[in-house]
Parts: sequence; C-alpha cells; structure tokens
Amino acid sequence: MIVVTELLCLAWLVLGKCNGNHIEDVTIIGAGIGGSYTGWRLRDKGWKIGIYEYSDRVGGRMFSKYFPDAPDLPVEFGAMRLRPEDHVRMIKAGRELGLTFVPFPEGGGRIPERTILYLRNTHLRTFELGGPRTPYRLRPEELMDPRDLSRLLSETFTNYNGTNPRAEHFNAYTIDGVPVYLQSYEDVIQKTGISLEAQKYLRDSSAFHFGLGHAQSNSRFLKTRQGFEEENTRPTDLPSYVTVPTGMNSFPVEFMRKFLVSNPKCHALHLNSQLVKVLRKKKGIYQLKFRKTVSINGDIMLTKHYFFVYSRNVILAIPKAPVLKIQMPQFSNPQFLSALNSVVDVQSSKIFLIYNYPWWLGGSHNFTYTQSDLPYRQSYNWGISRTGKAVLLISYTDTHDVPFWSRLQNMGKLISKRYDETRVTDEVVNQAHLQLSRVYNIHVNNIPDPIDGMMFVWNKYPYNGGWVDWNPGSRWYDIKRFLTRPFSQENIYINHGYWGAEHNGWGESSLEAADDVLSFFNIPSYLQTN
Repeated sequence: MIVVTELLCLAWLVLGKCNGNHIEDVTIIGAGIGGSYTGWRLRDKGWKIGIYEYSDRVGGRMFSKYFPDAPDLPVEFGAMRLRPEDHVRMIKAGRELGLTFVPFPEGGGRIPERTILYLRNTHLRTFELGGPRTPYRLRPEELMDPRDLSRLLSETFTNYNGTNPRAEHFNAYTIDGVPVYLQSYEDVIQKTGISLEAQKYLRDSSAFHFGLGHAQSNSRFLKTRQGFEEENTRPTDLPSYVTVPTGMNSFPVEFMRKFLVSNPKCHALHLNSQLVKVLRKKKGIYQLKFRKTVSINGDIMLTKHYFFVYSRNVILAIPKAPVLKIQMPQFSNPQFLSALNSVVDVQSSKIFLIYNYPWWLGGSHNFTYTQSDLPYRQSYNWGISRTGKAVLLISYTDTHDVPFWSRLQNMGKLISKRYDETRVTDEVVNQAHLQLSRVYNIHVNNIPDPIDGMMFVWNKYPYNGGWVDWNPGSRWYDIKRFLTRPFSQENIYINHGYWGAEHNGWGESSLEAADDVLSFFNIPSYLQTN
C-alpha cells in the first residue's frame, strides 16, 4: 500500500501541463505489466504521455501482498515465477530496474524428491505414475507415465515433430488429415481411441486443467517427438525458475516509478479511470471519454462522473473484456471481434494461509509440493519468515474447481486480518484443511489454526480469468500481428499480450507485445538495445 501511495503522490505532482500542450502524444490504457512497461520504454521521448488505470492499483495480474506477520515473504496472487531461458525481456528489464532474482524453490512444481501426489484416495510418488499402484483401470498399452502417454499419442496420431513449433503448430494434422489447430483437445483425444479411464488419468495427473476441454488442442496435445528435442539456445546464469524477493509486482511498480520521475511535466498516471468511448476528431486527434471509478476494499464501483482526454495515439494494454466495452465505430468490425474472441478466459485462484509453524514439514518426508484430484489441486510450501511464521500456498487451481473456492470465500466467519477482495473465511480454511489432511495422511484436528489468510479469485471484471485459452481455428501469430494495429488508418494499438501464443499466461508476452506496438513508433525491440 505504501508503494501505491508513493505512486499516487508522484501522479499528483506530474499533472502540470507539458509545454502548454493539452493534447497527449500517447495515451496508454492499463497500468499492468504491459502498460507500465510501454510507458517506461517511451520515458525519454519528450512526449506528453498519460497512463489510465481502471482500479487503484498498479500491476494488473502481477499482484503481490504481505502478511503483517511475515513482512519478508511476498505472496503472489498472480505471476509468481519466471523461466530465464524463455523470459529474456523480463530478466533483462529486471536487471535494468535494479531488481534481484532468487531461485523459486519449487521450480515448476513436482520436483520428485519433494512431491507427493494424491489421486483417487491413493498416495503416490511421481515415479509411481504408470506403475502397478496407478489407481486407474488402464489398458496395458496405456499404463505408463502420463507424460510418456501424452507424447505417444501426439507421435501416433499427428505428424508433429516440434523442431519448428511456430510453423508446425499450424501445419500439423491428425491422421485423418484435419489440421490440429482447427480442433479442440476433446476432439483430438476422442480420435485416439484411448479409454475413458486414460482420459481421466491424463486430466487428473495434470497440475492445470486449462486446455483439456473445448479449447484449441495445440498447446496441450502436441508434444515434441522423441529425438527431436533441442537444447536451450539461450544460455543463462540463472536457475531454471526464479522469482523476485521484493514481489513480482516490483516490475510494474518500478516501470511506473521510473516513467513518472523521468519527465514530471509530461508524464502522468491516472488511477480509477475507465475508458468508455473513443471518437476520432479532426487532424487525427482522438477524443477519449473516461468514467471515474471508486475502489472500496478491492471492489471497483462505477460513478456518474466523466472526463475527456485528447490524444494522438492510443495504446490499449488491457484484457479482452474491457476492450469489448469501449465504444468506437471500428470496434464493431467482424474481423476485429473475431480476433478478440479467439481467446477465452481461464478462471484461477490461490489461497495462502500463515501458521505459527510449518505443520506440513513434519514426518519422515518433507513434502513441499502436493498435487491432487481434490479441489485444492496444488499446494506449495511458500516459506518460513524471519519472524518464524510459516506460509503455505494451500490451494492453486484453475477452471472447474475455482467456483468452489469463490463460493466459500463468501460464506462463514472471517479469519483474515482484512476485509477486502483477499479475505479468507473459516469455511475456506475448513475445506482446505480437510483436503490437505488426506493428502498428508494426518487427522484434520492435528492441523493448527492459521493466524491469518489471503486468497484471490481471478474470475471478475476486468480480468475474468488468470490467463486465457485459444479457441479452435485460431492462428496465433496472424491474430497477434493483426491486433497490434487492427485498423491501418487509425492510431489505435493493442498490446496483444493477452493473446500471448507460446508465452500465454506469462509477463513476457506483454513485453513482447509492447515491443510490437512500439515498432510503429520507430522504437527497436528491447532485445536489440544495449
């Protein structure tokens, strides 16, 4: 909250006119990772730039908070880790911002020696999947590690190799000659003829369930053929997964801070401002109509107060839902709407509880990561604070399990020390404890009461989800290219990070998208700068 207050103070300081010009050169909508990065990259241009944010918070889906009892352990409701070999812009920018990187202890999850699985009331180690203790009635040819089974299906029923994914994703076809990208995962898995039990086995053993239903099959069905794997072509001095000890929202907050202080007369941040209408005036100037909003305990209320801004260029760095709400004649264009709707939001949620001691680390094995077919889905040992208190990410789930936790958040007595969108109730705790007691094989009464809790459900406007799935028929790269500047005669741009292709769900996609937008302003890709 201190950081947001400091940014607000900076925002008030920079509202003076820029060389007497009341027209903004660039107006950026959205103060998440994409919008803040875009402003930061434009900070030295000498232009009048305004950034407008619907809420009272900078960061978007990079959303970090702290328990008062663990002030050194940021909890991450959104982005929580980076893959340095893939997220090269994020790593480069972090270093330029002065951020430090530390290993993310659980990596990508399921580190064998630290993981316990609980499927169909059966405790399993990762190496036991596909063995005789696998609790699924699989055919002999299906009885293998789920990753091996997934690869076998891809190799057997498609011509995909994986040596050039960017091209192959849209040239691959199933054995009946139908392009894979035109089909849903459900369509393709049915063509394989595997048993219903095998389908459930693949689903239940997956940490995430997005992409396993009606979504486009590419991202979850296609697997690199054995022998076609390529070594990492981007060597890095960092571990496979890293995080930022000051919180992942340090990225957007620092981008924003440096943007504001770089040119106090020309740069401004306006919180609680919703873009509702764009009207093109004479000489290529756009009249932007904004509605003021009010944030109360994390909930955002609309007001009846409006204001207008004039701009030469508009960059939309916001999710699909708020883009669809903007009134502009061109936004009813069928091709534009089809591109926007090529993705569907994926609901997700995280629940963090803090205890006087790490009860989950007792026993003969210190299992720091668990995965199950129960609604909590995944748990992570989040760490022990210098205060001695221990934090557990007791539930991390997506898709169909999210409404279960969303309902419980609004039932029972409050146990958290705040009443806002991160509140936790005893109903949430009771269910989480009941499920984890089965996984850790201890009596639920032996799990201590938490001293505090926070959770966040990504199912509300303006996000409607934690990330997105592609719909069948979507050609990712064509859509990204089109959306960057959807109307050739208009200076309206979209940070297509929401339509992130291979970086879907990661901050890297928003930075890559911003670079694509900035190319129209003759600004080179960040990867080409010193």
